[in-house]
Amino acid sequence: MKKIFQVLAIAATSLISAQSFGVKGGANISTISKERSWDDTNAKLGYFVGVYMHAPVNSVFSIQPEVLYNSVGVKYDNTKTSHTLGLDYISAPIMFQFEPIPKLFVEAGPQFSFLIGNSDRNKTDDVVTIKKYRNNSNYNSFDLSGAVGLGFRINNITIGARYLVGFTDIKKSGSTTWSNDDKQLRNSALQIGLQYGF
Repeated sequence: MKKIFQVLAIAATSLISAQSFGVKGGANISTISKERSWDDTNAKLGYFVGVYMHAPVNSVFSIQPEVLYNSVGVKYDNTKTSHTLGLDYISAPIMFQFEPIPKLFVEAGPQFSFLIGNSDRNKTDDVVTIKKYRNNSNYNSFDLSGAVGLGFRINNITIGARYLVGFTDIKKSGSTTWSNDDKQLRNSALQIGLQYGF
């Protein structure tokens, strides 16, 4: 039993010493699954920025938890009005990374997001109105997404792309079904960015 604890202690020490930290940021190309009342939807350009911890488990497998500020949303048209919905989240993805060949990795994992604000931009007959909210009762404060991606490491810099798809409805009035047969509102985004490790 003593030897088992010694092995576990050595493994834990090695894992802690191998951890690295860094910063990351980039662009979000986001949209939201179409609701029945919307005539047309288009992608919205946003951004993400945050910090991460990279923890190798062995030579090919690692875990990377992150804390990000995420700006996502959608552009859509309804009759004569053009709308832009902006959603701001603090997101905590936990990515499991597999490196089949040196420097190139694939990743997948969940992302837990917490809404901190939203905005509505409406344009009708060249008249633009913008409203910003901190606590909007129309939207759920929690959003669960799944993410898959790939990246390439060059020394301390990583170039990566990640696709996120929402599992929960963003509107409080929405009803969640995993197949999303009711066409309720769910976030999705393509993230392209850089990260730098210290």
